[in-house]
Amino acid sequence: MKDFRIVSEEEFKERILSVLTNMKVKAVTGPGRSGAIAAVYASYILDIPFIPYGRKVAKDLQPLLIIDTAKYSGSTLLKASKLYNDVTTNIIWLYDEPPMVRFWYEF
Repeated sequence: MKDFRIVSEEEFKERILSVLTNMKVKAVTGPGRSGAIAAVYASYILDIPFIPYGRKVAKDLQPLLIIDTAKYSGSTLLKASKLYNDVTTNIIWLYDEPPMVRFWYEF
């Protein structure tokens, strides 16, 4: 089993707040379970709509924020950018891996 660091909810909230500072987007989505959790947090923080991943995005909800909790190779976020290639997007992630991170909700 790989070594990893556990991210608490408090640390996650602080990190997402710092990343979202001055973010100018109109809606948010995130790939997978971890992306959905980050997207819901961002939705509440920014007071913008959460769009389930893969759904179409109306022009009035652009630019769209695509967010994920962590990036290892970048392949998940690359797939997301291709899925939403006809949408104006901002793509961000909260943590770079390695080192591997795990979140409070996984335990």
